[in-house]
Amino acid sequence: MSEFYSNYSGQIAPGFSNRVNDPEILAAVKKNKKAAGIFGLIIVPIPFIGFTVFSFVNDTMELKQGMLYGAIVSAVFLVFAIFGRLKQRASKSYEAVVVDKKQRERSDKDGDNRTYYTEYITIAKTTDGKKKRIVENSSSMIIAYNYLQVGDRFKYHPQFAFPYELYDKAKAPYIGCVACGTHNEVTNDRCSKCGAPLLK
Repeated sequence: MSEFYSNYSGQIAPGFSNRVNDPEILAAVKKNKKAAGIFGLIIVPIPFIGFTVFSFVNDTMELKQGMLYGAIVSAVFLVFAIFGRLKQRASKSYEAVVVDKKQRERSDKDGDNRTYYTEYITIAKTTDGKKKRIVENSSSMIIAYNYLQVGDRFKYHPQFAFPYELYDKAKAPYIGCVACGTHNEVTNDRCSKCGAPLLK
């Protein structure tokens, strides 16, 4: 039975879900990860194929040069995919409370060009006293900073597509599907997109 329920006043009572190891959720997560892995394998060789084809139809690039550029870009895609998977496996779940949130402007230099972006930092203190800094930026998905507020108690589940679970879900702006990441109404029991049970 889930810890997430409505009391007699109709309010959602606080509590972490016991559905983390629900067979249906685990099966849905596994299915989506498998699909993402297949998609990643399809994406990796595209730059190599694209540059090779371009060198055939355009006289401005030699075949060897096109194949080299394509191989480099494809290799970068592969490294990022492997690094992301290893990073996820190395991450551990934890319970924490958000103690601060910050924003700062950053920039990266690439040759003569400089790219500016905003960095979003969510600072949390875990139950064992450790400090966690969740760093996101405007060039990628901003999940933790938008979802978690100062004072929120939450659990981090690195194995899920949407890894954050609030203790007090009545305050949640939405509930993220752990299988596909879709934002759902707090009143939903299943994901509106993939149908997987939500952490409730």
